[in-house]
Amino acid sequence: MAWGSIHRYLLIFHDRIFLIARKRFLYHTMPLIILILYIFIFYIVVIIFLPCSNKYNYNLPVCGELPCYLGVPLLGIWDTVINSIVPTAIITVFSILVLARVYVQKRRLHQANLWRRQRKMTIQLFSICILFLAANVPLNLVTLGHICGLPPSFGGGVQVYADYLCYFVTLLFPFVCLSTLSEMRKKLRWKGLLLFQRSQHIAVINPK
Repeated sequence: MAWGSIHRYLLIFHDRIFLIARKRFLYHTMPLIILILYIFIFYIVVIIFLPCSNKYNYNLPVCGELPCYLGVPLLGIWDTVINSIVPTAIITVFSILVLARVYVQKRRLHQANLWRRQRKMTIQLFSICILFLAANVPLNLVTLGHICGLPPSFGGGVQVYADYLCYFVTLLFPFVCLSTLSEMRKKLRWKGLLLFQRSQHIAVINPK
């Protein structure tokens, strides 16, 4: 998601770099390959090969489900900061940059087609980012507070809801993406209208 925010920024304001094959591989294909390899290697190592066992407490929310590798100081800080807090910060920063540059460019340029294209991409980006940030920012703030030395009770109530809220990102992500496509909205409206018209012609037959 963090790289998607950076990639969308480049696609909107520096789209010429994707016209050259070498730069297209450098800014599009290679980062995806690196991210996929990093995710698989890191979590396979810490979950499967790390010699530790998870301890569950059934009196805590979600059974105290934090994986055992978070108890290792270096891995715990790395996973929390690099894999969670930093991506959330990147999403926030590049979302603000897109919004600011689109606003400035709208006032400077008078090309309707260019603004219409950027507006659609911006709406899609912010719809996805709002969904992601709403679930992750509260949890990251609580985790950052714990890393900075705040007591474990800090944000306990928020963390309970945030743990479950993160699951809704995966469930709602396809619907948010589809809702930003104008063609899809037109098809859904047309099918809904057609279904409503068909339902009006359904006759109820009472058996004798």
